[in-house]
Amino acid sequence: MQRISSYRKLFYVMIAAVIAATGCKREPVVEEPLTPGLNVSSFQQNVVHLDTLIFTNPVRTNGQVRFDLIGTPQQIKAGDIIYYPGIGSLYARVLSSATVGSRIIFQVEKPGISEVFKSISIQDDNSKNLLRSRTRIQSNRWNRDTLNLSDFFIYDGFWQNRILQVQFNSGKLFASSALDQFSLAGQGSDPWFDRLALSFRYSLDLNGALTIKTGSAMDARDSIRLDNAVYGPFVVNGFPIVYHVDTWIGFHVVTARDTVLTMNLSGITSGSFALKYNYWDNWKFVRTSAAKSASILPYSGSKTTSYVGEVYVNQIVTPYFCGEPSLSVGNRFTALMNYDISIPDWQSSQKVSEKGIMARTGTVFGTEVPEKLLTTEAVLYLESQTGVLANQAPLAVFKIAPKVGFTDTDFQFDATLSTDLETPSALLQVRWDFDADDHFDTEFSTTKVVYHKFPVAGTYKPVLEVRDDGGLVSRIISSVDVSLSSSAPVAYFTVTPESGRVSDYFIFNGEGCYDAQDPSTVLKVRWDFNGDGVWETTWSTTKSVVYVFREPGRYVAKLDVLDTQGLSGSTTRIIDVGAVNIKPTALFTTSPESGTIETKFSFDGSGSTDPEDAADDLRIRWDWNNDGIFDTDYSTVKTIQHTFSVS
Repeated sequence: MQRISSYRKLFYVMIAAVIAATGCKREPVVEEPLTPGLNVSSFQQNVVHLDTLIFTNPVRTNGQVRFDLIGTPQQIKAGDIIYYPGIGSLYARVLSSATVGSRIIFQVEKPGISEVFKSISIQDDNSKNLLRSRTRIQSNRWNRDTLNLSDFFIYDGFWQNRILQVQFNSGKLFASSALDQFSLAGQGSDPWFDRLALSFRYSLDLNGALTIKTGSAMDARDSIRLDNAVYGPFVVNGFPIVYHVDTWIGFHVVTARDTVLTMNLSGITSGSFALKYNYWDNWKFVRTSAAKSASILPYSGSKTTSYVGEVYVNQIVTPYFCGEPSLSVGNRFTALMNYDISIPDWQSSQKVSEKGIMARTGTVFGTEVPEKLLTTEAVLYLESQTGVLANQAPLAVFKIAPKVGFTDTDFQFDATLSTDLETPSALLQVRWDFDADDHFDTEFSTTKVVYHKFPVAGTYKPVLEVRDDGGLVSRIISSVDVSLSSSAPVAYFTVTPESGRVSDYFIFNGEGCYDAQDPSTVLKVRWDFNGDGVWETTWSTTKSVVYVFREPGRYVAKLDVLDTQGLSGSTTRIIDVGAVNIKPTALFTTSPESGTIETKFSFDGSGSTDPEDAADDLRIRWDWNNDGIFDTDYSTVKTIQHTFSVS
């Protein structure tokens, strides 16, 4: 055993001697001036620049952009990023496109920030050389001034055709970083010097009030680059090293319906990351934290929806060796609020956390470098709550297809996306007011898809009301543009009254019929009042007629309209007709039937009847001496007492 121990000691002494001997040969670090001609730029590829001489008069509404066309445009497909530099400049991603006459309509969305900075190009006179020398540099500390977050918008616009606004109402962000050292040794065949070390110190301080406003359900995320700085090049032994420092602030929001969410938050974290590699220990990524604290104060937000609200700050440092990136080290500081509903229970949690990441972004070190190294996420603050939710109003949502049409277009109105926390969507009831005249054109029904034509050109504001099983009602208003048609006439009529009884006079008025080419006076109409397929009238320019229904029932009245070109249109209305109203029969009893002026007589009229109305709903009144002047008012109370003062 002593002999083995002696060999082991001798082995360690030999290792120390070799390290010491070669350490003496290490080349000193010499910082040289910045390399002339260094150029760092960002650029965006695959952007279609729209020609202002072809695309004119842009009109933007609800996630759509409409251009008037002059000439023939180039082919633009879904997924293209388009840029229009004219009046009302536009930068967006195309979701779909359609050409209508001399107009083209794009369905668009705002690209994320990642679409703006596709790649970084660094050009330097020494970039073509390979880094082989043993080098070591010490960078200066990089400080950031405090960023004022008051009235700072991370996002303000339309996301997937829905309104989204993410704004810091107040607050500040302070971020500082320091790249303590980077050493690279032995990139040759000698394993004794196959070592690498990168240490990054950081400090983040975020506080303020963030408000998130969403329009309907969405899953949205975006970020803004707050700082994009390049430091260097630091030239060592003729080889340039450039450090690229990015500081981002971003958000992620998931909502099940309209939400207004306010986060009052603060958090401080500081520490360091270290990446180490040598021949003996392989790769290591460690993180130490010198100080950390965070809190999310009570917030205000919708209690009727599930949502996730997250804001984060991400700081990334990337060294570029000879113009090629190698490793990125970053620190992410996150504030998260989660509210989840599972009827009738709800759960909410608030969390502030941080995590570090080291990722390979180039090939300078070869394929032996791991793709990604993560530190364990550190939770700085966490709080959870639970509760019970009462019945909530439904969420009214509907789509119109198409959004733009003509007076002969049969527009589809689809409310299948309407939801409720308690009532299944299939059981929700809806009704429609197509022209926003406060008169609903349909009754409540579980049918979610209907069709409607607008006889007159213009901009309409259709209204949808949705009712759940608990009787709660929500409504939403949209818009649709209707232009003049060049085809068949549009049939339209009214009925007065809309419901009545047998023998009532119903007035049918078709003067609302419309045609793009012919005046309404020359249009001819005919009527099928009871919907039996037999026309009660022949073609005539007289638009108003009177009709009496002989039998009670529900009738589907139909109107046909004919223009001078022989084209026709039709429409229907439902009319409810009740039976003839028959007079009630009056009957009463007296107890006793004779008496004196001191007798209190009881009168009972509950024997009175009516064919249509229930006996309890009938109202009666009394004339005690038959002088034609009634001594009581009408009342549903059928029994009464009376004393006669004169024999």
